[in-house]
Amino acid sequence: MSHRDDLREAADALGGSVAVCGLGAYADRLAGAEFRDARCATAAELLAEGPSVGDRGPASEGAGAPASPTEPAAVVVALDPDDVDGVGEVSETLRALADRDAFAVAVVPAAAADEDALSPVRESVGAVVVAEDDAVEAAIRAFLATVQEPGFVNLDLTDAETVLSAGVAALGTGTADRDAPAAAVAGAFDGLPAGVDATDASAVLVDVVVDPDTSVTAATDVIAAVRGRIGADANVIWGGAVDEAAADELAVRLVVAGVRHAPPLTAGDPCPRCGASLSAYEFGARETLSCDGCGYSGIAVRRG
Repeated sequence: MSHRDDLREAADALGGSVAVCGLGAYADRLAGAEFRDARCATAAELLAEGPSVGDRGPASEGAGAPASPTEPAAVVVALDPDDVDGVGEVSETLRALADRDAFAVAVVPAAAADEDALSPVRESVGAVVVAEDDAVEAAIRAFLATVQEPGFVNLDLTDAETVLSAGVAALGTGTADRDAPAAAVAGAFDGLPAGVDATDASAVLVDVVVDPDTSVTAATDVIAAVRGRIGADANVIWGGAVDEAAADELAVRLVVAGVRHAPPLTAGDPCPRCGASLSAYEFGARETLSCDGCGYSGIAVRRG
């Protein structure tokens, strides 16, 4: 058995250590979904499996006590921040899930993830990742691949927790010719959800996937390109893997944390300057928002 096969076997054995579930509308959207390195379960199933942090008996007290055998090391929860109002069923379930002895990560659609909406979510979980509205499940898969796929430099949940503790995060992926690592990095940053500003990001998780013939130097070129797009003091943790199926291609997955996020607006939303309703205007193929009240114009339009 090859070293890579050993790594794959180890990763498969850890598959149960991460659970994925959906709340609200995402409970139905994820129903029946399968994840290679995680199990998909309902919130009710997860809550029935083991003791929460506050319910442990005397035999398991103490900082070094092991978790229940069925307790996942991490729970990734897909939800809409608008459903987390502090008192409803989604809010209560999210708090119960986060009260496990597990790293709780909420993956949320970017369009609904303004600062006010994210606040109660951030209070309940260990980390928040924003994703494009129609790509929440894809973002979960990319996140799992980043922290669980075996490689020549492995990333794991501890690395993810270190980076995500820096604040609200966003995930982007990019691919390019294996001789163009900077282009793959540019594609990954361009793939961040609309409204995300990664300029002042304080931490980044970088996963580089190359074909068998690509030099490890490409990975160092990727890291250099990432560092050129963020603050000099940002914490960068990276990993790399070889994909036997990749042909002359290099892929980059980024989890950028500590980002500023202001979801793009749509017609009818309040003007950022005066509060009046915004109107949409078309100029050829281009559409923008403007305020008839104060004249504020040129505002990007939220799609979908």
